[in-house]
Amino acid sequence: MAKSPEDSNLEEILGHYRRSLRERANRSIHQLKCALKEGDVTVGDGALDPSFSASGGDEDAAAAWHELQHSHAVTQLKALLHQQAAKESELSPSRRCKMPPLGSSEYEETNMPTVHNLVPIINDQSQYIHHLEAEVKFCKEELSGMKNRIQVVVLDNERLLQELKCQRQEETMREQTLLDASGNRQNSWISTGEVSRGEEAAMSCLSHGNADILKAASAAEAERWKLELERLKLTYEEKSEILESQVKSLRKELAEYQKNCEDLKERLRHKESLLAANVSNRVGGLCLKCAQHEAVLSQTHNNVHIQTIERLTKERDDLMEALVSARGGLADARHREAGACEQVKQAVRAAEEANFEKTKALIQCEQFRSELERQTERLHKELSSQQEKRALEKEMMRKEITKEREDMSSKVLKNSLCCPRCRGNVCGDVTDDARGHNS
Repeated sequence: MAKSPEDSNLEEILGHYRRSLRERANRSIHQLKCALKEGDVTVGDGALDPSFSASGGDEDAAAAWHELQHSHAVTQLKALLHQQAAKESELSPSRRCKMPPLGSSEYEETNMPTVHNLVPIINDQSQYIHHLEAEVKFCKEELSGMKNRIQVVVLDNERLLQELKCQRQEETMREQTLLDASGNRQNSWISTGEVSRGEEAAMSCLSHGNADILKAASAAEAERWKLELERLKLTYEEKSEILESQVKSLRKELAEYQKNCEDLKERLRHKESLLAANVSNRVGGLCLKCAQHEAVLSQTHNNVHIQTIERLTKERDDLMEALVSARGGLADARHREAGACEQVKQAVRAAEEANFEKTKALIQCEQFRSELERQTERLHKELSSQQEKRALEKEMMRKEITKEREDMSSKVLKNSLCCPRCRGNVCGDVTDDARGHNS
């Protein structure tokens, strides 16, 4: 099975983290060695503990050195070295001169950290590193489990989405069939003389009817989802209460079974101790006369001891059978508790899916509402713009008519002024013609 990109990315991140830990460990080891060299800490072979210088100790120390991945030991060693340097600097020069060299070397050797002091620190660091590696492994397992659960949820969501799509397609086809049937019936009622006008009316009615049907279907769908969510919520609450009561009863039974098991174990240990005491209570090192007497007594009471042993064996078998039955009941109770937990998880998953579908339906309703508001706003804006254009056109026509009226009135006035002059000119011409004829 091929690895997913997420798994490969996770493995790359873990590999990078391990490489960084190894690099830090190497740096801390190098710093520790440098600090030891700077401090002139020289420890002979004879100063070491024999148990530490053995092969097992060398292997443990080497393993601790190789597993060191943090610089806590280096910081402690540096702090000790700085503390020693500060103590030496506090001493006066005269006192340093008076101090013999042997004493100074002994003082340095007593104050300098030894290998015995460093080994516990290194072991603590190795344990801390193991703890961190275990935490990393646990986190990786939890991450893989979470990834598997997320994949299961994604697959369930895809399946539900596919079912919803199929259901929506079926409803759309059913509505389309009903609309086609109603449209054919209306077309059969239209007369032959009004074909074009009837087609326009049918198209407008069909568009309005489709919009009304879609609105009614969306409202009915939202109402149906609300009722379904309420029903699922009530069912989930009832199942949760039932499962909680079952879990409580199972826990009580489990506590009783555990108590019975402890009592049976205590009784079994007591019987075994009594049996061991009876078997071990034998007299040893007797003389011949006492041995003969003991043999007579043992032969006399042999049947009693055998009966006691058989009775104790039978009681032990009964106790073991009771213990086995109690363990079986405990396993059954755990199995029922696991089943109840699984039912609770399934109910929670169903509730989460229902909430998701509810949220999706609400989002779709909100989108439809916003789309309707946007269309309404756009139509209002278009209506206002058309009204403004109409008003501007009316104003322009009014101005043009007023201007034409003023021009006509000015022309009429001008013509009325020119009319007497023309009449005078005509009269003058007539008189001149008359005078010419007379002459």
